Amino acid sequence: MTRFQYASPQWCAAMREILEKLVAEHGYGFPDANFAMCEIISDVPPDGARVILGARFTGANVSFFDTEEDADVVIHGDYEAMLPGAKFIRRSATPEAAAAQAAHSKKMAAAGRVSAKGDMSAAPKPLLRVLGLMHDQLAAITA
Repeated sequence: MTRFQYASPQWCAAMREILEKLVAEHGYGFPDANFAMCEIISDVPPDGARVILGARFTGANVSFFDTEEDADVVIHGDYEAMLPGAKFIRRSATPEAAAAQAAHSKKMAAAGRVSAKGDMSAAPKPLLRVLGLMHDQLAAITA
């Protein structure tokens, strides 16, 4: 299996491909969706770049953006703080691993290295399931 460095151009392309495929397969479950989310990752190696990953779901379609724009949910974080979460596969995690990841996330938020604004519950539940599937598929190829 080919693995890609988190937030690299290849990883971002894989994220878009995975999400497009999942929306094509499951979009019938959220035909009235109107939801956008954005993740902003700072200090991305090798040169400390800032990567912006945005996805807007309109009906059963997804489009992508890479600029800061209004989104229902915006997550900011530095590369090192977010990397463990990017590699974390939820569906196969042990309770201990899930607790360790939750503790890491809480620690990074308390340190101001990761922040989130918005409400994920504004997304339709079938879309949340698609986002969970995408995360786990992407985590499996994240180096």
